Amino acid sequence: MYSDDNGIMKIHQISISNLRNHTFSELSIEKDLNVLYGLNGSGKTTILEALSICSFSKSFQPVSDSSLIRYGESFFNVETIALNDLEVNYKSKVRFETGSRKEINSTFGSNLLAKDIIGAMPLVVLSPDLKIITSGSPQDRREFIDRLLSQSSRVYFEKLMDYRKILKQRNNFLNQIKNERKFDKNLLDSFTEMLIDSGCEIILYRIKFINEFLPFFTESYSIVSSLREKVNLEYQPNSILGINTLTDYNKDELKEILSNKAKALLFEETRRGLTLFGPQKDELLIRIDSGIAREAASQGQHKTLLISLKFAEYYFLKEKRNETPIVLLDDIFSELDAERIEKVFELLKSDSAQTFITMTDVKLLNEIVSKSEFSFFLVNNGTVLRTN
Repeated sequence: MYSDDNGIMKIHQISISNLRNHTFSELSIEKDLNVLYGLNGSGKTTILEALSICSFSKSFQPVSDSSLIRYGESFFNVETIALNDLEVNYKSKVRFETGSRKEINSTFGSNLLAKDIIGAMPLVVLSPDLKIITSGSPQDRREFIDRLLSQSSRVYFEKLMDYRKILKQRNNFLNQIKNERKFDKNLLDSFTEMLIDSGCEIILYRIKFINEFLPFFTESYSIVSSLREKVNLEYQPNSILGINTLTDYNKDELKEILSNKAKALLFEETRRGLTLFGPQKDELLIRIDSGIAREAASQGQHKTLLISLKFAEYYFLKEKRNETPIVLLDDIFSELDAERIEKVFELLKSDSAQTFITMTDVKLLNEIVSKSEFSFFLVNNGTVLRTN
């Protein structure tokens, strides 16, 4: 699918059935810049969610699949048809029915797993809700790392799924120990050994990621902020506080560190019935000048940091996947000022990135870009109409 030079994937058709308030909607896409406009609650963001489902196998919003089904229906179905610069078609179709396993089909085959489509149609999403990356909990920043790494590396996604499976098994066993006050030490040791081995793989991937991603981030911030502040990223594995993530670590060294951590926490883990170490507790510190962003950044700085992270994500994916990502801009006009929005559009136009934008009023575009470059779609209560 991917060419030796950077390819540019373009979506040509989107079909949606029973997703939120859409009964059936079909969009034919002809231009790079596409505006979905209408009142709040009209179903604009749902179209972006459909693209996310066809790319990630799930919405970019933290919602369950069942909550996405239109009221009174038992299933949703979304489908996209895309074309890359080699004129090669890529199709992705996802169906979810209440009480059934999610059905994923694509150009690659039928009855697929999420790992089989993630990264094939790379997406970058910029939404005001994602400000939790810079201001929220460590879990929000881990989610940012995991989603980006999963799009850029199928191997990482598979290792992450393996780790989560082992973690769930170990937690279940620890909870059983807590309730029954007795346990098979050999079985617990086996779970611990598997968790440590898998956890080390995740940590090593994340260390490598930060080293590769940091230059994209610092350069993006310097452009967006006009060099007003200096920024940095620090990956802090919970089990190895004080680690220098710019240093190479081998797996044996990390296994020894995690093994010692597991021994030190064994009593507390059995008392609480929960795993208390591992990459599920890692932190990504975003620093601005000498402070930590979530504590020291102003509201404007948080917005600039978010845009910079998304610029960096865009360029990182473009390099790793050898494919220009599709960009989803959800309601950014309600949060960002004209200067920041203009910088976003400069990036998108210079790279010919296909972009989908939701907004309530197209007049907001007048002072920023030429509207002749856009296709416009009016969204009203789950129906879509192309307009001039």
